[in-house]
Amino acid sequence: MLADLMDRRNSFAKKLMRQDKVDPGTFSFMEPGWWALHAVSIAGVYMLGHNLAKSIQHQHNYDE
Repeated sequence: MLADLMDRRNSFAKKLMRQDKVDPGTFSFMEPGWWALHAVSIAGVYMLGHNLAKSIQHQHNYDE
């Protein structure tokens, strides 16, 4: 009973200090997973834009 009371008190204190959030681990801000995710995302957007530009240029050459 005393342990349960202490758990509730600690939980309430963490909520007051906004420390009750779950840590996402590797994908936390500025962690290695965060960098990897952003590097892959940036590379993907670049590749998508590059392929789209090639496609538009290719279609433009057919129209002439």
